[in-house]
Amino acid sequence: MTRLLVPALLALSSLPAAAQDAGNGLSFGGEVKLEYVDSNSSDLVLDGDLGLTWRSGGMLGFDAALDTTYLDDGTDLTNVWAALLLSTGAGEFALGAPRPLVETMSVMPRFSSSRLVDLETGFLRGPMTSFASAQDNGVTPGITYRQASGNLTFGAGYHHLDDSNVDVVEGAMNYVSGATTFFISGEFATVPGTDFSLMQIGAFHDADRFDLGAAFAQLDASSTVHSLRLYGSYDIMSALTLRGDALLVQDASDIYSLSATYAMPSGLFVEGGGTVVNDSDEIYDIGVGFKF
Repeated sequence: MTRLLVPALLALSSLPAAAQDAGNGLSFGGEVKLEYVDSNSSDLVLDGDLGLTWRSGGMLGFDAALDTTYLDDGTDLTNVWAALLLSTGAGEFALGAPRPLVETMSVMPRFSSSRLVDLETGFLRGPMTSFASAQDNGVTPGITYRQASGNLTFGAGYHHLDDSNVDVVEGAMNYVSGATTFFISGEFATVPGTDFSLMQIGAFHDADRFDLGAAFAQLDASSTVHSLRLYGSYDIMSALTLRGDALLVQDASDIYSLSATYAMPSGLFVEGGGTVVNDSDEIYDIGVGFKF
């Protein structure tokens, strides 16, 4: 897999910018990354998120996306999103299998440089709808609504997971004040057995050379778990960014991460870091990817 992916990344990086925008309201973009993770066992992870968008310039539009995380042990977590967009004076409706708003409106960066670590800590931070959908044949029908008014953006959505007979209702709201975005979101799921919910509130500050963020989350299932995420990054130079993350979990092990990313103008990037779980388990990752 590695012998094939690295040349492909190099080939993609040589594509002109026009090849990524077909004009007439049609555009695509995304990211693909191959990483090696060393913890109690070693894992090779291929992660990708590709999106296609069409806008008519009027009322109709279309969004489609594929996001996947594939491990060399055969684990395959894939989501396929596709929705017809209806833009009205009252807001934008997405009908079909839209990507959850809790994901599309999220402003907090990924946790650590490892896509696998980010995925495994996501059940405390969300979006839980996306993770559940990946285990439900990858296609989740639903509807979302989104509206923007000045510095305020808000929306709500409904998603149904056929295989597991789960219904999820979500809501999200962002308020932008200068370089700072304040956000609140919630996901509420009705499942056979115990219902669960995930609420999150926080703020993210995006400055010229540094970013800061904090988010408090409450997960309610058979019990209630609170967590606090703290994030910071600093651009040592235009191409090199150093990031630090902490996830403080009530009555459980805290998680700390330190990582760095070197991004080239072509879209290629190399990143890696280390994650410690309560000063015991250590996880190291290194990866190469392409963003376009």
